[in-house]
Amino acid sequence: MNPKSSSPWPFGHRRAFKRKSSYRFAVLNWGTRGDIQPFAALGEELVRRGHQVVLAAREPYRALVEERGIEFHTMREDGTESLMRTLAACQSLPKMLTTSTAYSRRIAPSQLEAFWEASRGADVILAKVITTPEAIHVAEGRGLPLFNVHFDPGFIPTSAYCFVDGRIQDKGALFNRGLSSFMLLSFGLFLSDKINAWRRAHGLRLDPLATRNWAQHLSRFPAFAAWSAYFLPRPEDWPARVVQTGWWILPHKGPIDPRLRDFLRAGPPPVYVGFGSWGVHEKTAVTDIVLETLRLTGNRGVLLRNTVDGRAEYPPEVLVADEFPHDWLLPRTKAAVHHGGAGTTGAAITAGIPSIIVPSFGMQAAWGRLVADRSIGLTFGRDEMTVPRMAEALRRLEDPRMRERAYSLGALARKEGGQRQAADEIERRLWEAAEVAPVHPVPTPIEKPLDLRRASAAHKPPLNPEFGAPSPSLLGRDGEKPDRVVDEEEYRP
Repeated sequence: MNPKSSSPWPFGHRRAFKRKSSYRFAVLNWGTRGDIQPFAALGEELVRRGHQVVLAAREPYRALVEERGIEFHTMREDGTESLMRTLAACQSLPKMLTTSTAYSRRIAPSQLEAFWEASRGADVILAKVITTPEAIHVAEGRGLPLFNVHFDPGFIPTSAYCFVDGRIQDKGALFNRGLSSFMLLSFGLFLSDKINAWRRAHGLRLDPLATRNWAQHLSRFPAFAAWSAYFLPRPEDWPARVVQTGWWILPHKGPIDPRLRDFLRAGPPPVYVGFGSWGVHEKTAVTDIVLETLRLTGNRGVLLRNTVDGRAEYPPEVLVADEFPHDWLLPRTKAAVHHGGAGTTGAAITAGIPSIIVPSFGMQAAWGRLVADRSIGLTFGRDEMTVPRMAEALRRLEDPRMRERAYSLGALARKEGGQRQAADEIERRLWEAAEVAPVHPVPTPIEKPLDLRRASAAHKPPLNPEFGAPSPSLLGRDGEKPDRVVDEEEYRP
């Protein structure tokens, strides 16, 4: 007997699904650390629950993945960092689109084969379909369920808003839904000839118009919106298959660098400055601006090495390192200056600190505008990044009202438990499907905890949660938390 006809997956994506006591998940991924880290957070949670997870990524992220008990599948180096630096330097949207399209077409054939190999022996596939449209076809070829993940808003069709002109805006219900649907289609359409060559080789029906990227087709898949409902609420017209979980934050593992501990103890909370794992292309200019701004404003700084140049010495008030544990460090800083990637934005908001977002391209600008609109930070373009502008922005972050809002939102976001909610929903969906799925001959079904049977789509963050660990920059003189409770309804934007 096949899974229920009401299954959220098209038949081609459930024909090989079998009931098991635990499942093997294949995470088909592409990109830089910001794409890998959230999936590692979810993978670690799934492993903790007794499942197996294999994550396909490039070699630099092997340690990040394997230390979480996740199997690593090596993707060949594909020039991702070079692409990101090129996109950051693009001065026009058409140039960005043509550059990224040419890159995607070049790597699509090898990516399809790598994903096919990574999914061997899997029971379920997880993917960010927007940046890896190949995952839909690999899942269909394997006959496996697919969970679609969104780290950025604007790509799940809704009448409430759309992503246009670098912002999340309401352009009217028809335009909002139509634009999001068109973007879904376009991501698959420009790869259709490459994908159809692969489909033909694997005995699948051809898809000349990339219909598997149409909103109507993707609406059959369970999907996650992995950002806080307190920051950008769930639109009312999203179907029940879309579950908003909150950010997937990867907890730091292992000891903290003694240099970082000593630096934090030596003075007041510093400002964090980091422009992502791919950095910036104008490093000397950015380094000069950051150091002079910190000097003028009397701030200390922790700087991501990939953001600054390779000068031999830095002032004693500045610490430079190859990487920092965001979940541990950011609550101990005063503010964050960053590029506006979804992961870094979520980490800063969850930490309860204000941000200055200096985006380069894509959704980074939208996150920057949302942060500014919520009055928990500021944003301006990379070409506007000057010492006077930066100094004024850091001074504005001292506003007690802005800091209070950032702190309140962080206290709420910390309670959402993004990867736990996602894992609950995954298990619930698979458990429902498995109740009438063919029984695997060896394992037997496990007793599911009662709380995993609830509909995650109906989940609402708790009212009036207690605070998590506070930001030291917001502590009182005696290091105690303010004695107050966050009102959920009052905070919602």
